[in-house]
Amino acid sequence: MESSHSKFFYMPEVTLDRLSVLVVEDNLFMRVLLGNVIRSLGVEQVFKCSSASSALNQINKVHNDPASAGISVIDLIVIDVVMPEVDGNMLLRWIRSAASPDRFLPTIMISGAAGFDSVRKARDLGATEFLAKPFSGLSVADKLMRTVFSPRQFVLAPQYFGPDRRRAPSEAVLERRILEEEDILVVYEDSTPKGIVEANVIYFRFQNRLAGKVGGVPLSGIPKLNPEIIAAADSKIEAVAGDYSDWALKSVRGLSKSLSELSSGAGQSAKLLAELNNVAHELRGQGGTFGYPLVTEFAQSLFQATTDSQVKVTDNHMEFYKAHIDAINVVMTNKVKGDGGEVGQSLLKGLEAARKKYAATHA
Repeated sequence: MESSHSKFFYMPEVTLDRLSVLVVEDNLFMRVLLGNVIRSLGVEQVFKCSSASSALNQINKVHNDPASAGISVIDLIVIDVVMPEVDGNMLLRWIRSAASPDRFLPTIMISGAAGFDSVRKARDLGATEFLAKPFSGLSVADKLMRTVFSPRQFVLAPQYFGPDRRRAPSEAVLERRILEEEDILVVYEDSTPKGIVEANVIYFRFQNRLAGKVGGVPLSGIPKLNPEIIAAADSKIEAVAGDYSDWALKSVRGLSKSLSELSSGAGQSAKLLAELNNVAHELRGQGGTFGYPLVTEFAQSLFQATTDSQVKVTDNHMEFYKAHIDAINVVMTNKVKGDGGEVGQSLLKGLEAARKKYAATHA
């Protein structure tokens, strides 16, 4: 989704301390880190859930029994897209459904899979914003400030409910060609329900509650947080870089174990490939955050190579998977940061050679 800083301006009085944010992330390491980064940006009430189902329960609990939940309202929810059992997109679908106690809840989807298709799917399910992994203090602040200070009207149409999906002027022109003025009903907070049932499309234009909560609606543009606050958030990321290295090496050992079981036929290949794919997804979304862009690149390639869990695994598959795992292991064992210089180039060339060999044997 759109991410430009050209309209931002500095308003010292703007703080996010009155906001309450729910973070939904199945990976413990990233859940704690993301919560700490958001708290460093000034948000005092940060709650965390490890699964979509627990988040669903938390949302209902806040609505039905706020005293027990310890919070009267959830202002914004950050949801990891890829989670086991019930993924982030399914949670988003529920939030925007009639079963949800707050269909208008602002949502920031976060994922290491930030390609066009992933972003479009989240948008079509009603996401407010999309945050790509790896992230920084600035990118998290960007999405928070956009969500608070630049909300879009909500749209109820036959096949959609959520923030207005139109981003480009051409999209708005196209819609005007399809819809006539009499087809659209605009609802404000003080509107009466008259005509809602008959309307083909409804626009909900409410007051900006979140902006009012944190300091008021700016005359124009999106305010920018104090650079010192951004730096404090980045310091939280830097502080756990060593922990990330340990976590990544542990993950590499897990990859190697799954690969050995796959090679020996000791386990179900579909399940083991799914495990490889899941760990690769986690690694690709985190490497760049901690200064290991090579890990992100290698893990992205491994993720793509293991997406089809039903493939018949051959010796060539095994060599290809192993080349990725070995490359990631070298980077993390030797703490090869940035582009890695000569070591990085050597690893990239080695992986490219493995890719060409694999492609040639499967042509």
